[in-house]
Amino acid sequence: MRACVLHAAGDLRVEDRPEVDLAPDEVRLAFGYGGICGSDLHYLAHGRVGDSIVRDPMILGHEFTGTVLETGSSVTDMRPGDAVVVNPSRPCGECAYCCSGRINLCQAMRYMGSAAKRPHEQGGFVERPVVRRANCVALPPGADPRLAALAEPYAIALHAASRAGDLTGQTVLVTGAGTIGALCAIAARRQGAAHIIATDVEDATLARVKALGVDRCINVATDSEAVAALIAEQTVSAVLECSGAAKALDLAVQAVRPAGRVVQVGFLPIDEGLSINALLTKELEIVGSYRFVDEFETAVADIVDRRVDVAGVVTAVHGIDALDLAFAEAADRRRNLKVLVHF
Repeated sequence: MRACVLHAAGDLRVEDRPEVDLAPDEVRLAFGYGGICGSDLHYLAHGRVGDSIVRDPMILGHEFTGTVLETGSSVTDMRPGDAVVVNPSRPCGECAYCCSGRINLCQAMRYMGSAAKRPHEQGGFVERPVVRRANCVALPPGADPRLAALAEPYAIALHAASRAGDLTGQTVLVTGAGTIGALCAIAARRQGAAHIIATDVEDATLARVKALGVDRCINVATDSEAVAALIAEQTVSAVLECSGAAKALDLAVQAVRPAGRVVQVGFLPIDEGLSINALLTKELEIVGSYRFVDEFETAVADIVDRRVDVAGVVTAVHGIDALDLAFAEAADRRRNLKVLVHF
C-alpha cells in the first residue's frame, strides 16, 4: 500500500509499505482526507521540528479521517463502513501529568507522525492506516470528512482560547493569520469574544481570515499607523500569538491592556531577541498553549454539528500522486491555509 514517507530534509517519497497486522484493540481504516500541518512542512524543509529530528524514515501526517475496513478482535462498537476522525495523541495515562488531567504535558507522549522519540511514531498518511480504537472518534452519517480532518488543529485552537481565560465580550488579538491563527479566531468567537483583531504581514492572508469573521485586520509590515493605534488603544484583553515571531510577541505585550493575558501558541525561534519589559510594568500573564487536553471531541462536535464554519479554512485538496504540489501549496501561505491530501 502507498504511504507518504519522509527520509530526510527535502526527501519525501510515495512508496510501498506492507500491511500491518491488527492488534485486538485496533482498527484498519481506508484513508479519507488528511491535512498537511506546519510540523509536516518543517520536517520536510529542515528534517526536524525543534528537538524532534528525523533519524529514520517516517510516515508523515496526524490530521486525518478514514472509514473502518476491519476491526480487531476486542473492538465491538465499530464495524466496517463507519466513518471516523483520528485523535493522534497517545499519552501514557500513568505519569503525574496524566493523572492530574494535563495529558498534553505527558512526558511519555506518543504522537502520530512525530520524530520526538525513537523509534519514531509513524503518521497516518498511508492508504490503510492502523490505529487504536481508542483514538477514533465516530462521525455521524453525512459528516464531511474533509472538514472533520480539521478537528486536530481546531482542538489546538480551542485549547489556546481556553488558556486565554473568559473571553465573553472581550477584544482578542490574534497575531499570525495562518491556519492555526484562523482557527484560533474561530475558537475565540466560539468562546464569546466580541471583537477580534488579526495581524499578519500578508494582505492575502488577512483577507482570508477577514472572510472567516475577523472584525479588523492589520498588516504590521505596511501599516505602521494602524499598529501604533492598536498599541495606543489598550483595549485588547487577550492575545493569541500564533505566528511564532519575536516581533509578534513584542507587539502582543505592547498591545494588550494592563493585567491582560498573552497566550503563546506558535513556537518561537531561539535566536531572536525579545524586548518585553511591558511584561513587568503591566503585570501581564504570558502562558504557553501546547496541543490539547480534552478538546478533541468538542472540536469534532463543533465541526460536524456546524456550530462553527471552518469550510473557508480548506483552500486546496490534492491526490497523493500530486504530493509535491500539495506540500508546495501548503507552504505558500500567501495562497493557502489548509491543504488536504487523499488517496
